[in-house]
Amino acid sequence: MDSLIYETRPFGFNVRIDESIEKVKMSEAKLKCLLKCSFSLSEEEAQVLTYLILRGRGEIPKDIARAIGRNPEVVRRALRELYRRGLVTRRPYPLRRGGRAYLYEVPRELVDAFTDVCIRLGMTLKNFTKNE
Repeated sequence: MDSLIYETRPFGFNVRIDESIEKVKMSEAKLKCLLKCSFSLSEEEAQVLTYLILRGRGEIPKDIARAIGRNPEVVRRALRELYRRGLVTRRPYPLRRGGRAYLYEVPRELVDAFTDVCIRLGMTLKNFTKNE
């Protein structure tokens, strides 16, 4: 019997390494929707926050913009708002050619709290559908 290989990601999304890209995008879309609704985020803010959560580590705005296919200024604006609201942290990040950028991360406490909410919501919905 084949053993399945999984990659564990934040929020309990266990992604099969060999599963299709459509399934991964569907999971990302669900997370983005939950974040957008939970925190009243704009589309761009939700997309950036989703990317940072699933990435599992900090990124600079230029790399985030490239990864999600958005204009860097749109990403910087979304990050400033997420930072203002306390949904991401930032720290100075020195650039190779001089200057600096900020490295943005999602606080572990926020990831843990939102994971708990998602688990409870999933259990509630599962119980709800059983009773129908």
